[in-house]
Amino acid sequence: MASGAILAPFVPRLVERYGPRLPIVGGQILMAASFIGLAFVPANVPIWTLSLVMIPVGLTAGFINPPVSAVLLNHVDGHLAGTASGVYNSSRQIGGALAIAAFGALLTGPGPLIDGMRSCMVIAAVLVLVTACAGLALGADQRRRR
Repeated sequence: MASGAILAPFVPRLVERYGPRLPIVGGQILMAASFIGLAFVPANVPIWTLSLVMIPVGLTAGFINPPVSAVLLNHVDGHLAGTASGVYNSSRQIGGALAIAAFGALLTGPGPLIDGMRSCMVIAAVLVLVTACAGLALGADQRRRR
């Protein structure tokens, strides 16, 4: 939430200047890199170091979510905007719940907790990179459709 507030004045300017692809794909690449960084953090790392590595994960949400929402809403007819927004937010919630369940199962697997955490971070990084590739399909200049 704080990252969204921090980035709120800057991300729309980026989208206006470069289109949504740059903040979306750039945010996803930064998120994937952060997940990989978290995957290789030693088990005995000080909490402040772990917190520093986690900051980019939080910041990337401010780069990804607002432009994705804007692209979606700009490409549906006005009378369907409420439905599109509801479907988008529902899919995010369902995806989050499924990720928690799947990663929770990996964390409670037969091995040490740190191994499960590393597996979760690598899988998350791969999934985010796959969605970044999908984000590359966005046109460089997606302007508001009226």
